[in-house]
Amino acid sequence: MKNKIHNANNNAKSSTDKGITNPLEHSNLVLLFLNSADHSAIIKDTSFRYVAVNKAFLEQVGLKNDDQIIGKTIYEVFTNTTLKEELDKINKYDQIALGLPKGENISIEFSIPNLDGDERIYSSKRFAIYDEQDQVIGIGSLSINITERKIAERELAKVRKELKEQIAVQEQTLHKANKTLQFMSHLFENTLDGVIITDADGIAQQINPAFTEITGYTLDDIEGQNPRVLKSDNHNKKFYEEMWASLTKTGKWNGELWNRRKNGEIYPQRLSITAIYDSNNRVTHYLGINNDISEIKRKDDKINFYAYHDALTNLPNRRLFSDRLRTEINRCQRRNCQIALLYIDFDDFKKVNDSLGYHVGDELLKRFSVRIKEVIHETDLFARIGSDEFAIAVIDFGNVNSLMVFARKIRNILQKPFRIEGHDIFITISIGIATYPDDSETAETLLQHADTAMHQMKGESGVGSEVRFYTSQMLVRAQNKIDMESAIRRGLASNEFIPFYQAKVDSETGKVVGMEALARWVKPNGDIVPPGDFIEFAELLNLIGDIDSQIMEISIKDMATFKNAGYDDLIVSVNVSSKELEDPLFSNKVIKTLDKYKLNNNQLEIEITESLIMKNVEEKIKLLETLSATGIRISIDDFGTGYSSLSYLKKLPINTLKIDRSFVNDILSDPNDMAIVSAIISMAGKMGLNVIAEGVEHAEQIELLKIEGCTIIQGFYYSKPLPKEEFLTFLREHN
Repeated sequence: MKNKIHNANNNAKSSTDKGITNPLEHSNLVLLFLNSADHSAIIKDTSFRYVAVNKAFLEQVGLKNDDQIIGKTIYEVFTNTTLKEELDKINKYDQIALGLPKGENISIEFSIPNLDGDERIYSSKRFAIYDEQDQVIGIGSLSINITERKIAERELAKVRKELKEQIAVQEQTLHKANKTLQFMSHLFENTLDGVIITDADGIAQQINPAFTEITGYTLDDIEGQNPRVLKSDNHNKKFYEEMWASLTKTGKWNGELWNRRKNGEIYPQRLSITAIYDSNNRVTHYLGINNDISEIKRKDDKINFYAYHDALTNLPNRRLFSDRLRTEINRCQRRNCQIALLYIDFDDFKKVNDSLGYHVGDELLKRFSVRIKEVIHETDLFARIGSDEFAIAVIDFGNVNSLMVFARKIRNILQKPFRIEGHDIFITISIGIATYPDDSETAETLLQHADTAMHQMKGESGVGSEVRFYTSQMLVRAQNKIDMESAIRRGLASNEFIPFYQAKVDSETGKVVGMEALARWVKPNGDIVPPGDFIEFAELLNLIGDIDSQIMEISIKDMATFKNAGYDDLIVSVNVSSKELEDPLFSNKVIKTLDKYKLNNNQLEIEITESLIMKNVEEKIKLLETLSATGIRISIDDFGTGYSSLSYLKKLPINTLKIDRSFVNDILSDPNDMAIVSAIISMAGKMGLNVIAEGVEHAEQIELLKIEGCTIIQGFYYSKPLPKEEFLTFLREHN
């Protein structure tokens, strides 16, 4: 195509020389025209190489002459100045233009930087160029710089976008404001707090329905009025001066005050006042929010009341009683008077709750307090200080006799039963008494001493029989009890309770057939505490079951040791307590322990005292039958000392009767004891039971027992109770 253009230019020159008009002269004019235009014009061949460009194009792309571009592609010319994506775009549209029919064009916008590197945006029309034979010989392009227009369009678009965003924000703000206004209006109308709005001078302008409900005033009543119409006159002038001083200084005030309703009723309210300011920081309105706290006050009063009173009887509780007792003691110190403190405790109150229900027990406590109020003076103090424990402080009593008369009066009012839900309930009480200043000069100690006396009465005299006055010896016993409880619990934790074994010997063969495991308390220093020094305390503290459980475990373990030493035909007898027998898991625990040490069940004999087995005898029979069914042997200890029924005796699954030492001791000298022992042996034989005599110390006793048919002997004659290792030595010597 380039050759054709050059040939056309040469022919034009030749024709001109001859003075002949040539059509290519017209082409020259076209080139001059294009070079004069501010549009860029280019021609590319079918390989998309530049063939011709006009002056405007060269200036726009920063080239000095067309030699720098003719015969080259856009990639060769603009790769270092233009993004490849833009060049690919131009090349794509060049290819499209090459295939266009004659007379059609395609539009394109593209950017090419100028000589300074600034972006220039062009709008271009591209079209195919055909020769006389309608053959495509290249493409042409006419482009115009639209950079300024595009910048203007962009700015306009940006302005439009910002304007649109501003409108959206304003619409959103307006929407939120409208929702907030609706919400605030709803809140104003429906809040449970009373709201009043006044102007800067305190003149009411608006109230909400809750304000009317609380005060009784409607908007018609109060609009244009000062809220001082609500004043109750419960507060002095200084109160309101301080309120307004706070409002002036900080713009707010809140607190409690008493106001008057429209009906004249005075009520407590919580009030919060806030100043509202304009843009110039001037007060325009005041907002008052108040709520009626009458119910809260009532609840607070109730809470305060029950912090110092018993909720069931409304009597003073221990805290208030102690405070008042301290006050009376201080007063008596000045007046030289006496105070007697009576500590009262129900006997077996638990039985009422267990058998009739707690609601009946509660009603009994309330009615008891009513009866007591009938016999005390207004100056006396009366309180409920525990579940079923009460205290009375008699102020300035005359003498001990007068206290006894007063205590008897209390007992007399309890002679009549309490009729509750169809039940006639009789109660007895235990009363302990301590006096000021003889027994103590402090309220706390006086209570403690009266409590100690009451418990001493329960422990020694039986319930409901008399009153007990505190003595210093009681304190010693109480402290001993506390010390002993701590020591026993430590001993249990340290496994200090171990079995000593006393042999059971067949008097005919001299062979040891078994032994009784007797609890001994061996201290870490080796001292042995006799059973008489701790058994009673353990029973009183309800710890005897724990001791017996520990003895049971160790005894079965020791039996395994004896068995491994070759003594596999022994039977060990272990005492059990009431606590263990009442445990529904007791039999399972025993069997698991036997299995643990691989001991035969029939090598364990459980000893139960006669008095224990006669309590809840039907339940005991079921438990003993369960144990007996597994092969465990059952023995009744101390037989003949209790109140056993022979009809029950024949039902019990027992193997052995043990004659108590109290009968054995005097069989050599007392015919009656001998007769009883003989009868027990005879009865046991006829019932197919084994019989053992305990406490045997003399050979003559053994001979008598053998004659009667009792050959198994336990007592000091053969051996005292021995620790495991010594008992093992004893076995080796006798078996």
